[in-house]
Amino acid sequence: MLIEALQLAAGECIAVVGAGGKTSLCWLLARELVGRGERAVFTTTTRIRQPQPEAFDRIVVGGDPAALLDDAGWRSACIAARVDGAPDDTPLDDSLMPVVHTKLAGFSAEQVCDLYRSISNLQSPITFLVEADGARGLMLKAPADYEPVIPACATSVCIVANLDCLGRPLDGRVAHRPERIAALTGAQMGEPITPELVVSLLAHPQGGLKGIPAGARRIAVLMQRDAQVAHPDAAVVVDGLVARGYERAIVLSPHQDVPCCRLQPVDINLTGLADL
Repeated sequence: MLIEALQLAAGECIAVVGAGGKTSLCWLLARELVGRGERAVFTTTTRIRQPQPEAFDRIVVGGDPAALLDDAGWRSACIAARVDGAPDDTPLDDSLMPVVHTKLAGFSAEQVCDLYRSISNLQSPITFLVEADGARGLMLKAPADYEPVIPACATSVCIVANLDCLGRPLDGRVAHRPERIAALTGAQMGEPITPELVVSLLAHPQGGLKGIPAGARRIAVLMQRDAQVAHPDAAVVVDGLVARGYERAIVLSPHQDVPCCRLQPVDINLTGLADL
């Protein structure tokens, strides 16, 4: 039901940026697409952890990823350009997607679009999930000058932030480039992160909206760990983002069986998602 909540269509190129749950979002979408009988490719324009062998039908590192086009025996695939650094097959226990410590380097934005366009010529639609930003595992971030690396062919961009940052001090323990966040939002370093700060950051053209291709849909995905209800300040963030130009905003508890707990403009609770 996550695909419906985000109003995504089969065969899209979906870029995922921000902080606090990008890989988890890609994993949930890939699993749901496969469950619907569709095919999904997970890749990156930055760096990702290498999935464990059982996570995807095909994991292609190096070589020509277009060879997937000649192989009809897969539903899910992860593709990357090369291993980045020393391999380490130790599982990473705190990741929703089954991954190991090995890091993979991805493709340029242009290479992703070339492959996406070649795949889009097939009769069976294949959805591309592109992790297009890095955040060092933190909950909130502001992009550097060279970030994010969103392919021009992206049809939807999911901007991720983690609501568990709310109330915590704006510093490097919670946020990636907190000084940049402070400069963009007018906040002070060390002060508690507020819903208004999150809205201001994600709606800023040099923050959450940086680098989004013309015509791509802007979707906010707000992560949280609470299993039962949306964060008390979720409504402020969701409504603020929609008021400032986001086409869609949801709150997501990725570790739960029914992860989506609030939609805009439709409000629901965790148990109501199945009724949509």
